[in-house]
Amino acid sequence: MITAPLPSDESERLAELRAMHVLDTPPEQRFDRLVNLARRTFDVPMAFMSLVDSDRQWFKAACGACDLRQTPRDMSLCGHAIMCSEPMIVPDLTLDERFADNPLVVGEMGLRFYAGVPLKGPGGHNIGTLCIADKKPRTMSEEDVNVLREIAGLAQDGLNMFSTIEAQRNYMHTQQQLSRELRDAAEYVRSQLPEALDDRGVKADYVYISSSQLGGDMLGYHALDEHRVAIYLLDVTGHGVGSSLLSVSVLQGVRQNVNADDPGKLLVSLNNAFPMEQHHSKFITMWYGIYDRRDRSLRYSTAGHPPAVLLGPGDEEPTLLGEPQLMLGVMTDVPYMTESRTIDPGSRLYLYSDGAFEITSEHDGQMLNIEGLARILSTRPALEEVLRELRDYQGLEQFTDDLSVLQVDFE
Repeated sequence: MITAPLPSDESERLAELRAMHVLDTPPEQRFDRLVNLARRTFDVPMAFMSLVDSDRQWFKAACGACDLRQTPRDMSLCGHAIMCSEPMIVPDLTLDERFADNPLVVGEMGLRFYAGVPLKGPGGHNIGTLCIADKKPRTMSEEDVNVLREIAGLAQDGLNMFSTIEAQRNYMHTQQQLSRELRDAAEYVRSQLPEALDDRGVKADYVYISSSQLGGDMLGYHALDEHRVAIYLLDVTGHGVGSSLLSVSVLQGVRQNVNADDPGKLLVSLNNAFPMEQHHSKFITMWYGIYDRRDRSLRYSTAGHPPAVLLGPGDEEPTLLGEPQLMLGVMTDVPYMTESRTIDPGSRLYLYSDGAFEITSEHDGQMLNIEGLARILSTRPALEEVLRELRDYQGLEQFTDDLSVLQVDFE
């Protein structure tokens, strides 16, 4: 057995890992879901999220045929993987002199195949891996490796949240031909959506329709404290696995961001965390607002997202909230302006994605556009009625783009 050499940045690497305060923490469902997704995607018996400490490899998450929580570092396969800048793929461990007599290979576990992607900490050092393993030899296509790389990006983003919210990374590309794996991913995404809200004068509900099994829309609302509620809707360009899981990554950044109580600052933080050149040229539009029950104020900011539609009591014409500002990810260090509005009792607010107005009429081919959607919303229709109106306009039951509408009532 050949023990992996120590990386040249070992001291800095260990300091970064320990500063994250993730070692020996309890299992977390978000990471368990990721390793299970990797296991089922590639139809392997086991998958792990491994962190390489000074004398051990410790598993933040593991699923399948292994219930280990840690192994000695000198026998770890991941100790070799963190030496790489690219995924380490070993089709048959018994044919590789580094691993042929490794206890994990010749012992009870009987590993034959290993594939691991290094996970970087917020400082850029390789702190561990997202890996899959099998008890029989196998190969991976370039597309398979890219998918594993993207799942590892999701694991990396989650790990980096232990120490910084400004280090968010990439997510998977579309794998539409893998129907079972797509269902798993779709369930993961939908699990992030909130339940309907009815709390101290604020009611919220939504419709969320993906044009494919996975879409790029994401929305939510959550309490910042006993007085304030955050309300938001975002849209990642494109469809499929990559866009959908990137939208979840942004959502996690919103929920845990230290700037969540300041709309403009939050968008600045997310913009710097998700540069499009690191996410397959995908950019993000977003509307984010904070409603304060104490003074009935709504503070909000937008990033390339269509304006919200506000209807006060007795209003016949809607008010559009949100000045045009640059999409997230296009350019770093962009300032985002926060606006404010007092909300009258009995008002209703609609947020929506572009799929709600970029539809064309079956009669004349004209696009509905924002003004047309605002006219529909001006009658305060229920969400089911909004969908009926949009389907009637286009003359089709199915929508060609992701469509989300979030409705908030202020009593």
